Amino acid sequence: MTKKSLNEKEVEQFLLLNPDFLSKNSHILNALEIVHETGGAVSLIQKQVELLRENYNSTSNNLLGLIEIAKNNENIFLRTKDLILDLILCKNAVDIISLTERRFEGKFQADKCKLIFFRENTNLPKGRVVDPKEAYGVFGKKYNAIDIYCGPVNKKESDYIFKKKSGILECVLVPIKSPDCPGLLALGSKKEGVYSKDYDSMFLEFIAQVLANLLERNNY
Repeated sequence: MTKKSLNEKEVEQFLLLNPDFLSKNSHILNALEIVHETGGAVSLIQKQVELLRENYNSTSNNLLGLIEIAKNNENIFLRTKDLILDLILCKNAVDIISLTERRFEGKFQADKCKLIFFRENTNLPKGRVVDPKEAYGVFGKKYNAIDIYCGPVNKKESDYIFKKKSGILECVLVPIKSPDCPGLLALGSKKEGVYSKDYDSMFLEFIAQVLANLLERNNY
């Protein structure tokens, strides 16, 4: 009587139904060989060690990445806290604007920072108010007074927001949602890839809200 040979599917099903088979028959492990990516053959145990090492390296890299993100978030929090505490001490809108721009260019590594507004207000310094229709005609597709924009800007947009020959290639436009002083906080970078769509701008939304509240306070 001829013995029936098992096909690959049947072997697979057997091993799935009997997951302890190889552990109970460890002598089989040393006899099994797997073709390595380089073309050579390695034992199953060697392959398992290799996979474990790869998984360990992957897990370690992921952990290091998470630690780096946590450190970065902590640094952002500390710089944001210091900025807000100093803004609270400002006595007028001129000081608020000056401090914000100086701090972002110094502590937050922005190449350019500019606060501009869309409604005349006696408390705002000269040259800070622009015509909203004119502004919309220049960069309206990137700014809607609600959402934060992160990404590239062309030369016309860069010249209008940050002044001519600023060399800004990317920017963040953060709405300042103030009834009396609506405007935007603009950050610019001379390098590509700094303010991409993946840029974490949550802290900027918080700072913009603080600016709106402080500017409102200075109107009274």
